[in-house]
Amino acid sequence: MSLTNLLNRFKSASAHPTPSESLSLSQLAPSILNLTITDTPEQWALYESLFLSTLRTGDDTSARLILQRLADRFGNDNARIMALQGVYDECTATNQSQLEEVLKNYTDVLKEDPTNIPVAKRRITLLHHLSKKSEAISALTALVDLTPTDAESWSQLAQYYFEISMYPQAIYCLEEVLLILPNAYNIHARLGEIQFVAAESISNSTSKEVVEKLEASLRWYLRAVELCDGYLRGYYGVKLVTGKLLEPKILAANRTIPEEKVNKLNSVATVQLNDIVAGSEKGKKGFTGYDSAEVAAAKELLEATS
Repeated sequence: MSLTNLLNRFKSASAHPTPSESLSLSQLAPSILNLTITDTPEQWALYESLFLSTLRTGDDTSARLILQRLADRFGNDNARIMALQGVYDECTATNQSQLEEVLKNYTDVLKEDPTNIPVAKRRITLLHHLSKKSEAISALTALVDLTPTDAESWSQLAQYYFEISMYPQAIYCLEEVLLILPNAYNIHARLGEIQFVAAESISNSTSKEVVEKLEASLRWYLRAVELCDGYLRGYYGVKLVTGKLLEPKILAANRTIPEEKVNKLNSVATVQLNDIVAGSEKGKKGFTGYDSAEVAAAKELLEATS
C-alpha cells in the first residue's frame, strides 16, 4: 500500500475515531513503518495520527517505534515531541504513582520553559485526570493568560468550570471562544446547553432568573441553527427549551419572548427533528453522518412531547 493510499485511509476517519476506527488504523502500523521515509509534512502528520491510534488500541510496541522515528526527525527537545512522549508515558503507566511521576516530569519541563504550550496542556489534562480540578483550572487560567487567542484552551476551561457547576464562568469562557471563532455554531449550541442547565439548577423554577436563562438558552440555540441549517443538536435545544417555556408555570412568569413566537419556534424545531430522524433512519441523501446516539435522543424527545 502506498503512502498516498495510507494517507487517504486516515483522512477518511473521523476527527475523533471510534474504537473500531482506531483499531483499523493501528493495524496499518507495520505497513507504514516499512515504508521509505519521504520527509514530508503529510507523512509526519500520518505518523502522529498513527501513534495516537496505536496507543488507543494498546499497541505500545508500535507506538514506541513511531515515537522514536518522530524524535529522530525533530529531536527530543522539540516541544511537540516532549508532549507526545508524555502521552506515551501516561498511556503506559500502570498505577497512580507512575502518573504522579509523569506529572512531575511535566512540571520540571515547564520550570525550564514555561512557554512549552504542548507540555503545559498535557500537564493540565493529567491534573484533571488525577482529580486535581482546582489545580487544573488554575493552570489553564494561567495558560489562557499566556495565549489569549487559543480557542481550544478557553473551551476546555469552560468544560472544567461546567463540571463544578460554575456556570457563569463557563459561559464567560465560551464567549471568549466566540470572539476568536464567531461562527462556531457548536459553541453557540453549547452556550445554549449551559444556560439551560443553569436554569434547571435553580430551586425556584418560576423565578425571573430561570426565565431569563431559558430565553438566553433559546437565543443561543437559534443562532446555532441559523449558522448551520440541519444542525441536530441546535434543533434539539430549540425544541427542548421552547417546550420548557410553554409550561404553565413558566407562561405565568414574566417573559420577554411572546408565547406565539415560542409556539412557532417549537413547531419549526419539531418539523426539522422529524425530518432529520426519518431521513437518518432511512439513509436518505443529505441525512447521513448524524451521530446515532443523537438521532435516538431526538426521536425520544419527539415521542415524549407528541
